[in-house]
Amino acid sequence: MGNDIDTLIEGASIPEELRIALKRLAQYVIALVPDLRSDQQYLLTSMLERLVKDATDATVDDHCWEVAVDLISKAASKREDIGLPVSEVVQELISLMRQRLGTHEEVSFQEITAETVLGICFLSETLTDPSMKFVAPNAISLAEAHFNKHAWFRAIYAGRTPVGFVMLDDNDQEEDYFLWRFMIAEPYQGRGYGREAIKRLVEYVKTRPGAKELSVSCGQGEGSPEGFYLKLGFVHTGQMEGDEVVLRLPLV
Repeated sequence: MGNDIDTLIEGASIPEELRIALKRLAQYVIALVPDLRSDQQYLLTSMLERLVKDATDATVDDHCWEVAVDLISKAASKREDIGLPVSEVVQELISLMRQRLGTHEEVSFQEITAETVLGICFLSETLTDPSMKFVAPNAISLAEAHFNKHAWFRAIYAGRTPVGFVMLDDNDQEEDYFLWRFMIAEPYQGRGYGREAIKRLVEYVKTRPGAKELSVSCGQGEGSPEGFYLKLGFVHTGQMEGDEVVLRLPLV
């Protein structure tokens, strides 16, 4: 991995500051990987490769670099010897990458393809306690979707960057359309993407036959998305779905 990454970085037409920061981070990841489980090794090396590709290849269709630096930083934080220097180079990289690639654009839904599915699954890896307890991993959601004929699912994008995942129980025989899964990756939270994605979802549901309301269920407590939904106009129904409260948003 090391030689290939170094060759790609050295041969890229990028600012020297960015080149130096990428090489420093790559060295830290190479030092970090041997102490990880095999699945974590794969995740981190994949994220490093994706970060370098986003930084060096202008033809990349979707950008995942913020997820990459988030996961690398979280893995390094468990090591006292490299946690702080990795955090410092990550902050430098974030600034340099934003200068190079610009800010994210309009929120949209895009179909998940064979080329993008792994990156969408990796979004779940960014979630930490307590919020991670309130939503299933995207890989599980995608598996369930393929065995449910009413599942409508999309990646949530901000410009060319995948930032989240949404799945709807899209049953046109019911007046109540159910928001089955919804998540925004941790690096992208607090930027308004979740609010915009729900707005887009409501616009879509309103086009469906007989749609009168959009409902969702969620657990309660620290990290719960309940407050997020209430701010968007959802109201309590007084019903429970297992140990989750059911909320609804009237559409008519």
